[in-house]
Amino acid sequence: MAFPASPVRTLAALAVVATASVAMLTGCSAGAPEAQKSSTADAKVAPPTVLKAGTLTVCTGDTPPNIYYDENNELQGVEIDLANALAKQLGLTTKLEEYAFSGLIPALQAKQCDVIMGSLYIKPEREKIANFVPYLYSGTGVGVSKKNPAKITGFDESLCGAKVVAITGATGGNGAEELSKKCVADGEKRLELTLVDEGTAAVQQVLNGQVEAFIDTSEIMSFYEKQSKGACTMVGEPSDKIRIGAATLKQNTALNTALDDAFTTLVDSGEYRKVLDKWGVGSNDITKTS
Repeated sequence: MAFPASPVRTLAALAVVATASVAMLTGCSAGAPEAQKSSTADAKVAPPTVLKAGTLTVCTGDTPPNIYYDENNELQGVEIDLANALAKQLGLTTKLEEYAFSGLIPALQAKQCDVIMGSLYIKPEREKIANFVPYLYSGTGVGVSKKNPAKITGFDESLCGAKVVAITGATGGNGAEELSKKCVADGEKRLELTLVDEGTAAVQQVLNGQVEAFIDTSEIMSFYEKQSKGACTMVGEPSDKIRIGAATLKQNTALNTALDDAFTTLVDSGEYRKVLDKWGVGSNDITKTS
């Protein structure tokens, strides 16, 4: 079965474009659609809580599949939709400022933006300089063909002895190697790992029966499950979960509280779940405790 063509560029190509853009511009306003405009009179926060009246300035970057460029060279994805939804709840308009991932926290510290929403993992060292509103889980995911002849159940011992594929340089390959060591230590067969440069190539190998599983982040698995219309599907729950959140400066507690309240409203209204379902990342629902 052939893997359905994606309406956007491949993830590898997207990363190249983003890197080139950042190298040229360092930090620039992205051309993504803005949230619904509101008058400053409707805003629930104002300067100095935000840098500019009526605007939520968001530091972000090209981190597919959560955020990536579409065919019109505009940033889109689940985090862009969440940023727009949060801004709307606060009566603000979204302004996106794109940076390389390594430049996100320095940009926030330099007050180039109000908040970071760019697939930023919540880690203890980051919590020393920023407050977070968690809105997504990330974790390791395993994709298999819909038929799943090897009966793989997730990122677990069912992968011992299996032929698997991962993307060169991505965390999935490292995870596969660690699991392989555990399999051998437990008297099982090691994983047979193949590395490829693009996610589409990995999915194609799964669908062609060349390998039995694709290992990468749960977000990428959800993305390709949607793109393949379920032909390549994620099995089990994401493992090694870590939270992703909206980061604000430690001293800006007012904005952190406002964003937290806005996010609670999105969850209670069902809009949060609609955004996740739109992008096929329901397994990354931060409100799930399991």
